[in-house]
Amino acid sequence: MKEAQLQAQEQECIAWENAIPLGGKSSDVYCFDMALSVGDISDNEIGEQRKNVLKKMLSVWFVEDLDYQVEEKIQKIKTTLSSVIERYVAGEEVRIWYSYNPDELCGMYWLMKQLRPLNCQTTIYLVKLPTWEYGKENAMTSKISWGEVSPGEWGNYITLQEKAEPVFLSACAMKWNQLQNENAPLRAMLNGKLQSVSEDIYDSFILREIAEQPEQFKMAIVIGNVLGKYQLGISDVWISNRIDKMLEDGVLEIIQDAPKGETNYRRILRKRMK
Repeated sequence: MKEAQLQAQEQECIAWENAIPLGGKSSDVYCFDMALSVGDISDNEIGEQRKNVLKKMLSVWFVEDLDYQVEEKIQKIKTTLSSVIERYVAGEEVRIWYSYNPDELCGMYWLMKQLRPLNCQTTIYLVKLPTWEYGKENAMTSKISWGEVSPGEWGNYITLQEKAEPVFLSACAMKWNQLQNENAPLRAMLNGKLQSVSEDIYDSFILREIAEQPEQFKMAIVIGNVLGKYQLGISDVWISNRIDKMLEDGVLEIIQDAPKGETNYRRILRKRMK
């Protein structure tokens, strides 16, 4: 599973690097992969708190070179931000692609806070992912994040772009300040708004899928079912962490551990619920 995950990530990166969106260059596309819906966000800089969150999340996939992978990701984020700010100050238009996925919305608020103090007149465009899309033969689809849209298809959505007024930039920055002050363990969409929430907010969905399993079950099946069935906008890593908490609380127990060097998703668990 680890090899498949790494291969999928590599293929996604290649797709992004090779894509030529909207007639531009691949170098015009930037991605801030920071998982800002999760963990401590009190740092104004990309500092130790975010590094610790990323380390915990990446530990599911990397063991031997975990510190290297985390440091590389942090440096890439810092370099990307510097490049975006430099081009923004130089007057290049910015187009932000976002959805109601908590990570993407957090990312937009965070970026707006970085740009606001610069007091530039540079135009910012926003492109929101549609909640529903209609295809041929009355087909209807729903995507929860831009990660589900291949880079070559992004140009199809350009007609949806709207110019962000300065007041919107300020509102986003203020919202991020609010979320930072609350500094909850998790941020989620509730009633169409991004809110600070407790870390157990999604547990009912996980427990519902566990209840559907036999007494002994594969952890990976529960994770896959939660991701596919409910489309909550959370990662497999978050679900894994919550199952780990259930193991700590004695709700579940490990019957067979994952093979050495493999992700914990390969574990076989047993229910201990009364």
